[in-house]
Amino acid sequence: MSCLDLARPAPPTVPVIPALPIALALLAGALLPVQAAMNAQLADSLQSVPLAAALSYLVGSATLVALLLSRLFPAPDWRSIRTAPRWSLLAGVLGAWYVSSSTLVITTLGATMTLGLVVAGQAVAGLVMDHHGWLGLPRQRLGARGYGAVALFLAAMALLTQAGGAR
Repeated sequence: MSCLDLARPAPPTVPVIPALPIALALLAGALLPVQAAMNAQLADSLQSVPLAAALSYLVGSATLVALLLSRLFPAPDWRSIRTAPRWSLLAGVLGAWYVSSSTLVITTLGATMTLGLVVAGQAVAGLVMDHHGWLGLPRQRLGARGYGAVALFLAAMALLTQAGGAR
C-alpha cells in the first residue's frame, strides 16, 4: 500500500434502493386506474357499485387463496392472528372504501383526476403517518424537502382540478 492510497478518502456510499420493489410499486400504481375503470364498467353493467366491488373482492380473494395454496410464499402462521392488533383487521374496510369510491367517481372525474386525488391523499396521509410514526411505522420527521414535495404535489392537483382547465 502506498502513501497515495492512504491519503485518498473513500468514496461516499450512496444507499441504493433495489429495483424490484420500485418496479413492483410502480406497477401497482399503474394498475390502480385500470382496476378502477374495470370496476366502473362492471358497476355500470350490474347497475350496482357495491355489487361490483364485492365481486372484485371475491375474485381477488380467490386469487389470494390460490397464492396461499401454491406454496410460492412461506406458509403463514395462522395462530399468530391472535396476537395481531385488532384494528389491523379493519384494513379490509378501508380497501372496500377505496374500491367502491374509485368505482363510483372515475366515470365522472376521469382516471387522471381520480387517481391523482387518490395519490395526493396517499402522499399527505403517508407523510403525516411517517412524521408521527403512527400505526407502528418508524418515525421519519418531515423536513423542508418533504414539505416542499407536498406543496408541489398539492399545487399540481389544484391545477388539475380547475374547472375548464385542459389536462
